[in-house]
Amino acid sequence: MKIEFRKLKPIKAKNATVIVGFPTAGLVGSIAASYLTSKLDMNFVGYYTSEKIPPVTAVHDYTPLPPIRVYASESKHLIVVLSEIVVPISLSAEMAGHIAELAEKANAPMVITLGGISQNEEEKGVYVISTDQKVSDDLVRRNLAKKVKEGATTGVVGLLLFPGVVKPPVLAILGESEGERPDPGAAVDVLRTLSKIIDIPINTEELEKEAELLAQAASESIISSKILKKKLGSMYG
Repeated sequence: MKIEFRKLKPIKAKNATVIVGFPTAGLVGSIAASYLTSKLDMNFVGYYTSEKIPPVTAVHDYTPLPPIRVYASESKHLIVVLSEIVVPISLSAEMAGHIAELAEKANAPMVITLGGISQNEEEKGVYVISTDQKVSDDLVRRNLAKKVKEGATTGVVGLLLFPGVVKPPVLAILGESEGERPDPGAAVDVLRTLSKIIDIPINTEELEKEAELLAQAASESIISSKILKKKLGSMYG
């Protein structure tokens, strides 16, 4: 085994939807998953480690944290696996296997991955891909998302969408993002759609303000300046 799961607390959540947020275009998956765990006050229950995982420590709210973490909420029937680093390709299959095992133990009705996508559409939207066409068709019917007709996804998320890797249906929710910088606006769009799917309110007000700051900074051409970092703090870089 190249990847080890280190449990910090018992994972008591049962019949829990497993939500996965890994870095993709605009870091949407990581931003959305991290924000979700904070706003729903989920418990940090463990993390994944490996000699092949880059030596990175994330810092949130003054606290150093491992980059690939697991959170759980027994009352909300949710488990979140989030990563703030790109998992090496050599570990992708094993990481996907760990998530599949986690979903099986939790008797998950669905695995939902959060991420970004670049579709070059004039109007930003939310897109979905699912191993169960009925799931994605229902979301389109409810005007919650559009389906992705052509494309490709790689790494852990790509493997989770491969038929047969995970027993329950897998749904990818993707926010339109340029992918050149962290995109909290796309993360907001993804979380709004997720909220309607899992029927749990998610207050995105703070993230919306971060998106407004980034939009203002972009218009002033100060994306990489010290001014922007002072406004946003270290949440995105």
